[in-house]
Amino acid sequence: MVLGVLLALLACGLYGVATLVQAVGSRRAKGMGALVQPLVVAGLALDAVAFLVSLVAYARAPLFLVQTIIAAAVVISVLGAPRVLPGVTLRRVDVAGAGVVLVGLTVLACAAGPEDPRRPAGSFITTLLVLAAVLALTTALCYPRAPSWVVAVLAGLGFSLVAVGTRAAETGGTILGALTHPVALVVLLGGAVGVVGNIRALERGSVAIAAATVSVVEVVVPSVVGLTMLGDDVRLGWGAALVLGVVVALGGCVLLAASPAGRVTA
Repeated sequence: MVLGVLLALLACGLYGVATLVQAVGSRRAKGMGALVQPLVVAGLALDAVAFLVSLVAYARAPLFLVQTIIAAAVVISVLGAPRVLPGVTLRRVDVAGAGVVLVGLTVLACAAGPEDPRRPAGSFITTLLVLAAVLALTTALCYPRAPSWVVAVLAGLGFSLVAVGTRAAETGGTILGALTHPVALVVLLGGAVGVVGNIRALERGSVAIAAATVSVVEVVVPSVVGLTMLGDDVRLGWGAALVLGVVVALGGCVLLAASPAGRVTA
């Protein structure tokens, strides 16, 4: 589990840095030109590396821990924004929010128990494939007119499928195993829904609400599935602490998403 936590922290750091690099690059280009701006391309490459690292982390640590750590990438992007983006400043409440996230993650790390990975029923992957197809279709139908929070929920469910699918696939915890497993289609569809839905949610409504909604859904849903179906475990007597840790960590993420630096880097 220690390796899984370290990999999740690495993915978190890479995602946070990628956000900052893309934010800087997007300010140096206009419109579609941002897609070929070198810093934006570099940021997307970092995102891809972070994603591959997270695939291995999912197989080696409880989902509730990995997902919450990755959601904490907002801490890096918010705290780093004033250093790379002119005119962006931090508030005291932003620093406090970062501290809150770290406290929540510490509690979660302590609450995580030894894993006893279960092999789900043979129909589990098939069910995930069906859910991924339905989610992709629903997102396509909702994309033109649905309110921001609806699209944000769909995005969170897409990212949830990525986590659950990777965790459920017995790949030996390797990147190659994850990419060549049949569940790769679930990861592809879920990831596409997550990325497209997240961008659309940020475009149509409040950055803070969209970011908070995606974070909550992509942490809570995989955590529940991991604990009830995939063998993730909690230390004896730490159930309440687990819930509190998730709530505290997510609360800090929501607080940071609502900050000026959070809105700029979103």
